[in-house]
Amino acid sequence: MAQVVVKFGGSNLKSPADVERSARVAAAYKTPLVVVVSAFSGVTDTLIRGIDEAIGSEKAPDTICSNLKEIHETALKLHIESETERNSVRAVLDERLDQLKKLLMGIHYIGAVPDFTRDQIISTGERLSAPIVAAVLRKVGLPAHEVLPEIMGLLTDGSFGNAAADLAVCAERLPSTLSPDSTPVVPGFYGVTKGGNIAVFGRGGSDYTAAVIARSIRASSLDLWKDVDGFLSGDPRVIPNSKTIPYVSYEEAAELSYFGAKVLHPRTVEPLELDHIPIRVMNVEQFDGTIKPYTIVSPAKHDSASIKSVAATEDVGIVRLEGPGVGSRQGILARATTGLDAAGINISSVITSQTSINLLFRKRDLSRALAVLRSESVPSVIAVEGLEDIAIIAAVGEGLRHTPGLASQVFGALASAQVNVLLTQAGASPVAMYIIVKKEDTAKALRAIHDTIHRG
Repeated sequence: MAQVVVKFGGSNLKSPADVERSARVAAAYKTPLVVVVSAFSGVTDTLIRGIDEAIGSEKAPDTICSNLKEIHETALKLHIESETERNSVRAVLDERLDQLKKLLMGIHYIGAVPDFTRDQIISTGERLSAPIVAAVLRKVGLPAHEVLPEIMGLLTDGSFGNAAADLAVCAERLPSTLSPDSTPVVPGFYGVTKGGNIAVFGRGGSDYTAAVIARSIRASSLDLWKDVDGFLSGDPRVIPNSKTIPYVSYEEAAELSYFGAKVLHPRTVEPLELDHIPIRVMNVEQFDGTIKPYTIVSPAKHDSASIKSVAATEDVGIVRLEGPGVGSRQGILARATTGLDAAGINISSVITSQTSINLLFRKRDLSRALAVLRSESVPSVIAVEGLEDIAIIAAVGEGLRHTPGLASQVFGALASAQVNVLLTQAGASPVAMYIIVKKEDTAKALRAIHDTIHRG
């Protein structure tokens, strides 16, 4: 029988009591599982803040580790009655907290944080939650044991902070350590480099860990337990009448995740798409003893001539290179991107015209990108300007590229709401069109598009 990979995120582990609920969910499957866990809610943020605190204060490492010990000790006492089991788990936690303290003290004394040390520190939360979750799973009758990514050989490309898994190597290594005869519990969020260092997959990266495992063991599905009703037609904080979307394609899910939907990590679909392994999104808050997916992400295309959802991100800025003929003159874009690459700055997207090249960046990179591009002497470019306080709206759905009238609905909705479109791009993705508006118009634009395409 094929295994199911089940992932419990921080939203499932907001309080110590949530651990037992996650165990009940796992027990309800009655099928072989691999369980992937995130850190307890808020722990990763504590570790990220703790890096700066430790650099500035010699007392911070003790305080941080004491606070984390209290959080996890509370969960341990609440759920594990056996003193022998408690002591066994406590010994693991103490060893990992001691290691964390040494790392924090080390960065205090050197006054800097090497990339590999940062990744090891911020991934500690998963290594603290996993042994507790495994113990609680044993309590409800599952043969659970922790398996660390470094033990199973979850190899990455060696990029710290935003690593990618080596899928071919993982497919060779992982099945032997993730036997269906037991219930492996894997800390998510990170893998290891060839040199044995920890490298994280970026925030929300436990979803990606689970996807890599699902692909490696040919799982029947990847089940993500969240605190929302799957993918929605819009952000319910902005659009109260948003509805659950029962089916989305891999491409639709990736676009919605990249542009603001917090359902799964944007790269989660990458390992699964080729093998057609479905992602099933569950709501742990609605668990009633049955396994009920709210959204299924799969290769199947449903309702092909529709816009299913609208999402937005305000984490964006633009650098505009202006001049007559810049869009067609040879070498201009290459010259600009070479300088950015040397500075380690990633370009999110490029939109060009005859007189303007618009480079899109994450907001945190905008000022550095602007400085690099202003320092370059690029022929035909007479002005370099930055544009911030903007948002990208993404209208997502199969059929956008080849169905007449869908794009006009979007622009008609924005015109009726008196939202000015600063830039737009369609056709780069077969399932999404992007509209850039002023940040202050984000909510109004989302509601206008949603109410038009979901009218009735």
